[in-house]
Amino acid sequence: MTLAIQLSSTVKLCLQSSSLLLITLALAMPAHANDCSPSTPISAHYQVTSRSTPQTVNPNINQLVLWRMGNSVAEQFPAKGITEIWERNHSKSIKLNRYFDTYQRGIEYSPSEVKGIKSDDDWSIKTQLVADSLLQKMSLSKREGSGCDREETYILADKNQTMTLVWLPAYRLVKSYHIEDSTRQQEWILTKKTTDNDSINTFFNKHMDYKTTDYADIGDSESDPFLRKMIRLGFIEHGSSGMYDAQGNDIGGEHH
Repeated sequence: MTLAIQLSSTVKLCLQSSSLLLITLALAMPAHANDCSPSTPISAHYQVTSRSTPQTVNPNINQLVLWRMGNSVAEQFPAKGITEIWERNHSKSIKLNRYFDTYQRGIEYSPSEVKGIKSDDDWSIKTQLVADSLLQKMSLSKREGSGCDREETYILADKNQTMTLVWLPAYRLVKSYHIEDSTRQQEWILTKKTTDNDSINTFFNKHMDYKTTDYADIGDSESDPFLRKMIRLGFIEHGSSGMYDAQGNDIGGEHH
C-alpha cells in the first residue's frame, strides 16, 4: 500500500511538472507565432520585374509593399515616395488617402471620388493583389506544405497568355505571380513578409499624422506650392492600382 501511495504521488508530481512546462512554453511563444489568417496584420514586400519579349537586356524593376491591418490596406511604392491607403467601412464604401511620403502630405478622396473600386472583387485586388474572380478561373496544379507555410500553385493558360500563381492560402497572399504573352513578361516575387504588430501599427499611424487636403478642396488651394507641383506632375488624379482582373488585364501597379 505504501509503495502504491508513493507511485501515485510521483505520477501527480510528473503531471504537475508537465502542465507547468506547457504553460511556460505557451507564455513564451510570441502571440502571433501561429496566427496566420487573411485578417492577420501583415506587410509583404514584392519585387516586380517587367520586360518586353523577346527578353530585353535591362528589364524594368520596381518595388511594392502591401500593408494590411483591420479594414485598411496600403500599397507603398518606395521609388516614387507614394503610399495609398484604402479603407473600407461596414457599408462597403471605400475611401482613399494618397500620401506623398517625401513631403509628409496627403490627398483624401471620399467614396464618391474613388473610381473603379466598388465591388467585393475590386476590394480583393486591393487586399491580396489578385482578384478572387481570377483565382476562381485558375486551375490548381500543385499543393505543398501545411498550416501557415502551405503553398498552392495555380495556372491559367490560353492562346494569348499564360499565368502562374504561387498562393499562400492561410494569408490569402501572393508568393509569386508570372504572366507572359507575345509582347511582355511580368513577375511578382514576395521577398519579405512580417506580421509584427508594432511595425505595422507604426506604419499606419505615421501616415495618419501627415497633413491632408480633401480632393474636393484642391481648387480652393491652388496657392499651395505642394499641390501645384503634384497637379503639374499628374499625381493628384486618383485611379485604381493593383494587379490583374478576371480577364488577366493589367490594371496598374504603377501610378501616373
